[in-house]
Amino acid sequence: PAKYLPELQKINYKGVTGNIVFDPKGDIKDGTLTLYTYKGGKREQVAVVK
Repeated sequence: PAKYLPELQKINYKGVTGNIVFDPKGDIKDGTLTLYTYKGGKREQVAVVK
C-alpha cells in the first residue's frame, strides 16, 4: 500500500463508464454499483447505488 496508493491517487482516466479517480484509501471516487437478481431465469435490475 505504501507504494501503490500514492500512484492510484494520480490516476484520472476518462473511461467508457465515466471518470475513474481514486481516493487516498484506494477506493474509486463517486463509484456506482448496479445490483441485479435473477427471477425465473431472467436478470432483473434491483438498484443502482452511488
